[in-house]
Amino acid sequence: MDNSVELAESAPSFGSLFPSTRYFEIDSRIAGVRFSAWVTLPAQYDADKAQSFPVVYQVDGNLFFPATAPFHQAMPSDSLSPLVPFILVSVGYSNAESQDWQWLRVRDLLPPDEPIPEAMLQAVEYSVQAGLLPKEKGDRYLAMFGKPAADKFLGFLEGELHPALAATFRMDENDVGLWGDSYGGLFAAYVAIKRSDLFKRIGAGSPGIIENSQIFKLYQQAVDSKEDYSGRRLHVTIAARELTQPTIYQWLVARSTTELLSQTTLHPLPGLQVSTEIIPLETHLTAGVPAWFSFLRACYGRSPID
Repeated sequence: MDNSVELAESAPSFGSLFPSTRYFEIDSRIAGVRFSAWVTLPAQYDADKAQSFPVVYQVDGNLFFPATAPFHQAMPSDSLSPLVPFILVSVGYSNAESQDWQWLRVRDLLPPDEPIPEAMLQAVEYSVQAGLLPKEKGDRYLAMFGKPAADKFLGFLEGELHPALAATFRMDENDVGLWGDSYGGLFAAYVAIKRSDLFKRIGAGSPGIIENSQIFKLYQQAVDSKEDYSGRRLHVTIAARELTQPTIYQWLVARSTTELLSQTTLHPLPGLQVSTEIIPLETHLTAGVPAWFSFLRACYGRSPID
């Protein structure tokens, strides 16, 4: 008996994989580059045409959109840990540059004058030498690393992307969140300390803060300003193995993140609510998705009986 079958290879459409998501590309005048945005709606969106929804912006969308969006519509109905329904906006890079997102993010997620770890520069040089990266691209990335521009990326989010999306979707203008991991976590901490007019609930996963980071200078400036941070929340997560295993992540990420957290205790910003969670068993690489769910439970969770 012949049980052989024929494999019919095909490429499923985007809509069949992500039926509740719409994809956009946007040319930013502020940043001077082209970004992408995946907008994933909650299952409740069409039930009441008058209802507006909180919105959460997620950076590094090229990585985290496909890993988290499939859970989005089901999470408000999770019987153990339900969430408030919200609109998810995953922000990343255009189709033309999507293969280079891991380098481009350094330009957009690091604050101006942020030092670059030597290991990052060596990674670019190694990629060029190994033939994994064309030399012209390597030179371009090294030049970008010298001029990080998180201020421009924040300007794009606040002044260009959000107004365009708010004009298209029913978004609650008073309930806007932001989450990022690694350098995205550094960006999230930067936005929280800068006291963004738009983002009030912010999650920073394993933030890529190093010893001489601009974050510490900005935090001290915020303390000295005595500005009111009431109504704002910062949720910080870190992977257990970043803390416990003797690697570069222990003496860079873990050390500096715990230093930032100690500053929020010793010199709290007036009104800022800070929460933390250690992600058990995970590493810097694998803690991103659990950190996302930790942030959502902390900042958008609701009682199962609501």
